[in-house]
Amino acid sequence: MNKNCTHPSLQCLNQYDLIRKYQCEFCKEVMMCTCDREHGERFLPHQLKFGSWYGSRERVPVTLGFQDNTCPECRGEKPEAAPKAPMHGATSKIARYYWREIFFETTKRFYDSHPEIDPNERGLSEFSFPEERRLIEKQVIEEIKDLHEISPKYQYNELSQSEVISQTNTEFVLVNVEHVKTEERKVGIRDDNEIVTVEEFASRYFKRLGYSVMHVESVPFHVLFGVFMFLVIQDIGDEKGRFVQFGSRNDFDSGRSDEGPISTVLPDDFGRKSYYERQKELVNWHISELDDPEWLFDYWLGHSSDFRQYLWAHRDSDVSKAKEVMRVLGLENLKKVLHYLSMDYWGNFCGWPDLLVHNDDEIRFVEVKSKNDKLSEDQKNWLLGNHAHMGFNATIFKVGKA
Repeated sequence: MNKNCTHPSLQCLNQYDLIRKYQCEFCKEVMMCTCDREHGERFLPHQLKFGSWYGSRERVPVTLGFQDNTCPECRGEKPEAAPKAPMHGATSKIARYYWREIFFETTKRFYDSHPEIDPNERGLSEFSFPEERRLIEKQVIEEIKDLHEISPKYQYNELSQSEVISQTNTEFVLVNVEHVKTEERKVGIRDDNEIVTVEEFASRYFKRLGYSVMHVESVPFHVLFGVFMFLVIQDIGDEKGRFVQFGSRNDFDSGRSDEGPISTVLPDDFGRKSYYERQKELVNWHISELDDPEWLFDYWLGHSSDFRQYLWAHRDSDVSKAKEVMRVLGLENLKKVLHYLSMDYWGNFCGWPDLLVHNDDEIRFVEVKSKNDKLSEDQKNWLLGNHAHMGFNATIFKVGKA
């Protein structure tokens, strides 16, 4: 330990940790901020000895414990935003940007009102009382929302839907049609004398223009990535390779335990930008050398099984769809897809559009939206990533109300 170092420059290991760890760029010591001490020691003592760099499972020991003026806010700097991806029940910007503050305050209020419950004992916990916890969390969110209006801690840095469409030169098509409520309380679209879904209406629209249409979304591209990239990702010579174990996805689907746990090798930084930066030369060489994708797909399909199960890209229907997509894309476009996913798999694997439409002259991805739908953050990310790295034609097909 360098007692003379004043830690003038600190880097956060992982912004998505509840108790964040920081490494000094000069003396390399790892520490936590004193402002997190009370919560950490009371509720998360198991998180105080080690951290890990974002995108890595390799543990980094905390060497200096809690230190004053460590986090940006305590150092008088602007806190860095680390928004979480939208998920069910947490799609608002308040929930996504202030997730850490919401979690801290909700946990504290729950246990303050239940002094008889030890937060570090197994058994009863705040999550044993989901309704009570939800009500506390809702109150906390409303209070943080009011504070944000007066004095925002974070600046929202996401582009609007219109900004993304403009920046990516995405085609926007609006078709106004009659909407009908169905027995399932879903939106139906009247097409001639039939009531169809929004996606089916869009599919028929493009077929009438002479296109062939495939319903795709994201999973077929996960299959292609699993089949064509497993040799590189699971390279036994990778110094960061680690044995991982996970439940069989086939067992999950069948509700049985025929296969049991699957053990395989994955790098501890798999799926992150840091993995691509570390293995860029190997990844790019592998993709550049791909040839005869039909033969390779069939040959590597079985060998890639464990990796594809890890990616939830294992189902026969998705495999068949992926092979169709591969044939439509052709080799050069397939390489673009693999490169895009390799750059940041967990950042880029979601948000792929609903439809892949094509004819002899064109391949186009189409995102279908009903009258009140907007692009999700994942879908915006795909449009931006496609524009920057793949260059496919893209369309937002909006079904409005006549």
